[in-house]
Amino acid sequence: MYANNKLIQQILFLLKANNIRKIVISPGSRHFPLSHSIENDSFFQPFSVVDERSAAFFALGMIQECNEPVAICCSSGTSVANYGSAVSEAFYQNLPLLLLTADRIPDYLGQKEDQMIKQDDIFREFIKYHGQLPIIKTDIDEWYANRIINEALIELNHTGSGPVQLNYPIVEHRTDPFEVVELPIVRKITLHKADDEAEKWSKARQSLVGKKVMIVWGQSVPESIRLNETLDKFCQQYNTVILTDRISNCTHKNAILNAFVVLKSMTIKEQEELAPDIVLDLGGNIVFNGEIKNYLTRYAPKMQTWQIGSNAKVCDTFRKLTEMFEMKEYTFFEQMIVDKKLNSDNSYFEDWNNISKSVAKPNVEYSQLYTIGKLINQLPQNSVLQLANSNAIRMGHLFDIDKSIKCYCNRGVNGIDGCMSTAVGYAAIANKPVFLIVGDLTFFYDMNALWNRHLSKNLRILLVNNQGGAVMHLPFNNDMGKVLTKFTSAGHITSAKGWVESVGIKYIAATNQEETDKAIAELTDLSYEGPILIEVFTQKDDDSTVYKKYMSEINRITLADKTKQKAGKMIQNLFKK
Repeated sequence: MYANNKLIQQILFLLKANNIRKIVISPGSRHFPLSHSIENDSFFQPFSVVDERSAAFFALGMIQECNEPVAICCSSGTSVANYGSAVSEAFYQNLPLLLLTADRIPDYLGQKEDQMIKQDDIFREFIKYHGQLPIIKTDIDEWYANRIINEALIELNHTGSGPVQLNYPIVEHRTDPFEVVELPIVRKITLHKADDEAEKWSKARQSLVGKKVMIVWGQSVPESIRLNETLDKFCQQYNTVILTDRISNCTHKNAILNAFVVLKSMTIKEQEELAPDIVLDLGGNIVFNGEIKNYLTRYAPKMQTWQIGSNAKVCDTFRKLTEMFEMKEYTFFEQMIVDKKLNSDNSYFEDWNNISKSVAKPNVEYSQLYTIGKLINQLPQNSVLQLANSNAIRMGHLFDIDKSIKCYCNRGVNGIDGCMSTAVGYAAIANKPVFLIVGDLTFFYDMNALWNRHLSKNLRILLVNNQGGAVMHLPFNNDMGKVLTKFTSAGHITSAKGWVESVGIKYIAATNQEETDKAIAELTDLSYEGPILIEVFTQKDDDSTVYKKYMSEINRITLADKTKQKAGKMIQNLFKK
């Protein structure tokens, strides 16, 4: 029988899934739920060594002989500290020693609690990975614990071997029942390398056959001819759609570049039918990650996620990660292609693409949305578009952008600081026009970006000034405008005119549609040699109204769909209870 403690069950299942059998246990009671569960399972080979210092070195000897990870398990407090010398030895010998250290709950630290020290980072200079596990109370706790345990076990032999610590809290070790007959099956994350055996690659290829394959393509994937060619062949062989955004600069023919808008415009039936079986997660952040995550969580409960890229740190974006392929993206695609007639079935993409093409582009009255669309529609080919965070990046994705135009945004963290400085730096060494779309708060936050001796004559800035952070108004009704303005959206009556002219930039103001059209024509006129900034004045409440109206118009979810969604949530909540 196993302990009822869900955290202990996660540890045990993943030890078995990773074939870690040998466990050296030192005496104590805090770790009883784990040690007694190990004792009850014939899979494990437990060894009893009293002195923790000796026990850890005993484990090192076994690792040297069997060339596989060995775990050591102890109680809390100085028992853990006694592992120190062996941990440092394992670190410099590159031996995969797994430390399973029991602990009291962190709330008690420093509160005169018996047998408790700060042991969560005690080996920080001599360890490859430290995982502080949570007490499992919620679904998120369970997902997090599973992820951390997987990360730890991967690191034992990833980019060299070495010691790893999992520090797990135990609330009550004396009364924890042992009533579980079989361990629940939990998720194992498997790390793959480019030089994996042919059998493993064959299994991976077979996993995609007959499946709906979705690639979620984030920013900062290095472009290359080799990547484009292998991606072409991959998409021909497997039924593939690519959900992405403008700042990924992925313009493949199977890419849905307005994924956010498409998701907003789909009926529930379409969302259910087009849910993927397998998602390949590439690159960094995607602008509308939250929307895609919500969609996949709701409509693809049985999907798997595969992480592709050179960075092998676990990034479980959609909480369904099962496979990690640590390699260049083109290497993965090359390995997945087989030497036979390519499958011409492109139905999965076509279904997504038909919905994408049916979404009407904004045709709105004078506002921030109108202004941004006007500029995007007039951008010169082969130019660069830098989009500031907040409304600029959201609204910029509602329009078609010529494929020759590269798009960028500081979306790694999604902060407003430095958006203009980044555009100025890009323009300083780029031999092409660089356009920046920026809101007023972001502009004034980073206004020193223009106090720069390296300002390029190719820099063109559209500043939309609606006297505050209009994006903060979007979740609220317009009658909240006066309440929100002071602190939430930092309302102001400041203009950029004086500062912009003082640093030698041509300045143009616009307060209505006619003036805006004329100003944008000047901004996109490349015959003028020198930086230009146009400041277009709009109103926050009007901007919010126009944007929300457009999003409402493209939303095709019916009242019956909404009722179905509500009922589904109620049923989910009942099961949780």
